[in-house]
Amino acid sequence: MTRHRCCTPVALAGLAILMALPAVARGQQEPAPIPAGQPPLPGAYSPAFDALHYAIDITLPAQGAHINATATIDIALRQPADTLALDLTGLAVDSVLAGRAGGAPLSRSTFRQADGRLYVPVPAGAQAGDTLRVVVAYEGTPDDGLTIGVNEEGRRSVFADNWPNRARFWIPSFDHPSDKATVRWTVHAPKGWEVVANGERVDSAGDKMAPDAPAPADGVWRWRLDVPIPVYTMVIGATDFAIGTVTPCAKGGVTPLRPDGCVPVEYWVYPDDSAYAAVVFKHAGDIVAYYTSLIAPYAYEKLAHVESATRFGGMENVGAIFYDQRAMEARRDIGNTVAHETAHQWFGDGVTEKDWQELWLSEGFATYFASLWAEHAQGEPSFRQSMERAKQQYLHSDVVGRPIVGPLQPGENLFWLLNANSYEKGAWVLHMLRGMLGDSTFFDGLRRYYDAHRYGTATTADLRHALEQASGKDLQWFFKQWVYEPGYPQLRVSRQWNADSSVVLLKVAQVQPASWPAFRAPVTLAFSTPAGVVRRSGWLDGRHTTLRFKLPAEPTAVTLDPDGWLLHTMAGPQAASPPAG
Repeated sequence: MTRHRCCTPVALAGLAILMALPAVARGQQEPAPIPAGQPPLPGAYSPAFDALHYAIDITLPAQGAHINATATIDIALRQPADTLALDLTGLAVDSVLAGRAGGAPLSRSTFRQADGRLYVPVPAGAQAGDTLRVVVAYEGTPDDGLTIGVNEEGRRSVFADNWPNRARFWIPSFDHPSDKATVRWTVHAPKGWEVVANGERVDSAGDKMAPDAPAPADGVWRWRLDVPIPVYTMVIGATDFAIGTVTPCAKGGVTPLRPDGCVPVEYWVYPDDSAYAAVVFKHAGDIVAYYTSLIAPYAYEKLAHVESATRFGGMENVGAIFYDQRAMEARRDIGNTVAHETAHQWFGDGVTEKDWQELWLSEGFATYFASLWAEHAQGEPSFRQSMERAKQQYLHSDVVGRPIVGPLQPGENLFWLLNANSYEKGAWVLHMLRGMLGDSTFFDGLRRYYDAHRYGTATTADLRHALEQASGKDLQWFFKQWVYEPGYPQLRVSRQWNADSSVVLLKVAQVQPASWPAFRAPVTLAFSTPAGVVRRSGWLDGRHTTLRFKLPAEPTAVTLDPDGWLLHTMAGPQAASPPAG
């Protein structure tokens, strides 16, 4: 997602934690919600269960914010267990049915709600390898996750806003990125509304409909996605939309999920913003085609760019990217956000970080690929400007003393992960890998990584393995210092010139804090001499590195990393020392 500069999200600290509530029946008071963004306990999330498919049937209110919904969830039982725990908080559960899938549920379950979860006994006789079907009927006013109200144009609207783990405020689910599933939506909307969601529209029989099919006469919108996605990207958006087509078939942006291979690219915006949308999204199809050429075909049936009333500047929901209505109402240039969120369709959605602490595999990739799009569309100077902005944002952040991947500290929640380590430093890690490996090997490694984990989850170790396969090099040292340790090299350079041997001696000291590593890194140096600029290459290794180069004449200046491949700062002037004896 794209952050708002003005308002980094924080947990809703005033919400009470749900404690040991009994099962609730229709009409009883909704249980108190748990805080948004509360991190899970360490370790595998619900290891005995794997959600395969969610079918959500929801009725949206014409007035107020009370919803009625039924979730039918198919769940694979991985290992013996006696209790299933689904994430659900703040809504009243009316009934729960649980049994083996393949027909009507076999038994009515005794259930309870406590600590933000719905606990359901596993049916007697269920064994590892079985598929369970759980049907949950529930109602109430969502405390988070589903924004119900009036949009910037004064019209009623409903928008899902799930990141990081806020789907639990309106969908019973395994609300964690490690668990991906397919989804089908049945949305009963007020008259005059349009409803967008993941996947393609289908009719009551489940058959796919044409992208330009008219609105349903009965107000029941149905959408279906047949490939697994993380729960935080399962969304609906509903209001009075103006719908436009950027391109019915993104040129070069193919998808394996449609017979014709075309990727329809659309925008769903408030009516007053349709002319602006036609301009701001005009390159959206080209972006899909560009990322297809770099990595792989687009993984979903369509791509809708949706104006929304949600928390973030942009949110990468699969096939239905949400953009902040305030930015669109202000007619801001959101081109970088469009490129960033579209990149997430590959990285974050297609390949999802296995745990929250690996968020850089989503946000670092999207940040870097938005810069790559800027280079492709506007030239190398735009790319350099983009990377310099990312560098400065990281250097001036409050997370330089912490690693990209590491544990949350006591009192921190998942929203804290929306920081410059996950975004800007993550982008620079990819940039440095590209500079070290070369374009051909680097992008080959990314394609291997994507192909191996598409529709699944991955870790930093998986990315390293793919790049090692592509390059034939051991990269463990690189990832250790740049991802699992804090900081960056702060360099001080001095030089000496030996006129007899025409050799320049450079002493490079790494003067960053002792708690940061001494970085190992390839480096290019550009020497300004009376004969012109001479370039040489070497390696930094350790707190003190001495480099010797034979040059045609004494250098008047030296520039370390002239091409901008290394995340670093210079700690002082590059001193010219007396000639070496």
